[in-house]
Amino acid sequence: MYSLVRTLAGFFFILIIFLFLKNDVHASSVYSSPNSVYLSPYDTGSGLKTITLPTFQKDTTGKVKLLQKIIAALKFTKNARAREQQRVITIIRTVMADSMVATAEDIKKLNAELSLQQNQHFDSLRALINGIIASQAKDTLLPPDETPVVPPAPVPETDVASLISKIIPILQQKEKEERNSEAQQKQLQAVRALYGRPPGKIDTLRLSDTLGTTYTITLGHKAEVLGIHPYWMNDKYLQYNFTALSAISFYGYTTEKDIKAKDIPPAPLNMFNLAASAGKNRMFTYYENDPAHIEELLKDEDAQFRCIDSLLPLLQHYQADGINIWFSQLTAKRRDAFSRFVTLLSNYFQHNSQQKYYIAVTIPSYDDQSAYDLRTLDPLTDHFLIDFTKASGTRAGALAPMKGDARRAIEPVMSRFLNLQIAPSKFILLLSYYGTQWKKSPTGGKDIFTRYVPFSEIKNKYPGDTSVIYDEDAVAAYVEEKDANGEVTSEIWFDDENTLDVKYDYILNNGLGGVAIWPLGADDGYGELWDELGYKFISIDTTFTDTIKLGPPVIVSESWWTRMVKKVNHEMLTLKLLFTDPCQLEAEKDRDDSFFAYVTLFFFICALLLAIFYAYNVRMTGTEWPWRKVVLRILIAIILVTAFFGIVTLFLNRDVPFGITHASAGGADAKSKCVTIPMLDLLLIFTIGLLLGMLIMRILIRPLLSKNDKP
Repeated sequence: MYSLVRTLAGFFFILIIFLFLKNDVHASSVYSSPNSVYLSPYDTGSGLKTITLPTFQKDTTGKVKLLQKIIAALKFTKNARAREQQRVITIIRTVMADSMVATAEDIKKLNAELSLQQNQHFDSLRALINGIIASQAKDTLLPPDETPVVPPAPVPETDVASLISKIIPILQQKEKEERNSEAQQKQLQAVRALYGRPPGKIDTLRLSDTLGTTYTITLGHKAEVLGIHPYWMNDKYLQYNFTALSAISFYGYTTEKDIKAKDIPPAPLNMFNLAASAGKNRMFTYYENDPAHIEELLKDEDAQFRCIDSLLPLLQHYQADGINIWFSQLTAKRRDAFSRFVTLLSNYFQHNSQQKYYIAVTIPSYDDQSAYDLRTLDPLTDHFLIDFTKASGTRAGALAPMKGDARRAIEPVMSRFLNLQIAPSKFILLLSYYGTQWKKSPTGGKDIFTRYVPFSEIKNKYPGDTSVIYDEDAVAAYVEEKDANGEVTSEIWFDDENTLDVKYDYILNNGLGGVAIWPLGADDGYGELWDELGYKFISIDTTFTDTIKLGPPVIVSESWWTRMVKKVNHEMLTLKLLFTDPCQLEAEKDRDDSFFAYVTLFFFICALLLAIFYAYNVRMTGTEWPWRKVVLRILIAIILVTAFFGIVTLFLNRDVPFGITHASAGGADAKSKCVTIPMLDLLLIFTIGLLLGMLIMRILIRPLLSKNDKP
């Protein structure tokens, strides 16, 4: 029954589309007229079939262009994806006869662009269609006396079929991305649920009615995640998600003599304290950027000892766990000298000191001078950081493309390093949160690198994804900047969460040591890169500790006196809140206020019995009864106490039109606002009113009474 209803609904849905588009569609299994269109995506009719477009009309009000309908059809819903994909096919195949739709030239252009690998992406498809629509809008702005006389060329059926074959894989790719996004959100929710979990907390999993197993849950990492915080990012470390990192490195420390005073890094103590509280390793990055200073250091062994002697106290003072050596201008002449320096450092840090320190060395992705002897450095270091953060070349491109240039693309670079027979887990990819801006040559010559652009600046300048183009071969994103004539003047290449997703998968699938991020803080204000990092690398580790016997729950019984003491303490707290902030009692929706009702009833009975006793003795003995005044005073006190607890009972009752908050007309679930005053203020107002009344009586009314009228 359900399938019949779905079939009928689909039939009427397609019928409504055909009526809306005002097309006469005739299906034929053998042959159709030149204006006929095959509805099936598997048409096999022989011969070249074309669709003739009518002459363009001036009045385009209410007309919907084909490309605009395609864009609308690209907005899929989760529960109707297959139907929407078929709708795209139907629109492309049947709307060609509409006025002011895409021309045959537009379809050919779209086919040609989609044939390029860098455009085979959902956002690229949408950008191409928007571009064609924009160009059509310019063409239709003609003076009233100018009318096209030549009808547009017919659209070949082969072009339509080719366009469909290119769009459908893009739609399937978009569907896969949405599924991955949903899985990412579920993973992140599970991870965030463990934030702030006390270390060492033990839980019990029931296996049967009598057996259970104890376990602990911790957040780990599938591979190393090293974040590098440069000193110029200042206090942006306050926004870092330390849970996503396995270690953090402060950049940095240098022995360059010409460093300016204003560039001296601030003490990283606060950042290290935050990292230590999150259980993360702390490191320093020792960097040298001046080739002359590197030469001076490596040619003199005494200078190397002095450098090492200054590094060890630094690590000890900040309780750091290791160091990363980053010399960006090392030459082949100092290849052996650098190896000896790392050997000295390793011996000093890992053998002659009380603590064994972590040592990493940052090396370029392409060592054109063979300045690093990796086989010698391998046993001396814990990791090699492969630097993909430097722009190079004469063509605009990504800092860390997946494929392409063998000197800077990840796949060929790592293939070359792994051939050195060094364990893959020894290599960490150093990726950048900076993009690169390139000035394009107007003549097609060399492109010029101009600057590094932080990810946050790119997102601020290009908040929408319609301007972003993805290069599928490089697995990188870029945006084009154009002049007033529409010519591309520059390109900004960068990595976002989509491209980093592929590169993180490459790291995990190939068993590499992990990823290093340079620099942390470049994405300040945006969280998608942190989410991607956490989704790919954070793991939830469950450790089962022991199997235990499960017994019936032990019911702890309390004595009558203990329960009474707890009850009295609770009601004393209620009285305290009544005198200070009664609205806090409103949060206790299920509280039981019968206690004060019973107290009121008790004192009322006592007052009633005492009043009967007082009246009996006065009647029998008269005013000469010696206990008359004492009993009267006690009776008045009990009446006042009864009145007090009676007011408290009414004040706590939500069914009376005064007090904390009475029940509203909307029922128990209705939202009501607590509007009241503390009882202490209420008693103060009452006392002041009583005193004023007595004063008025004494000063104004009593003198007017005659002597005989005075009581």
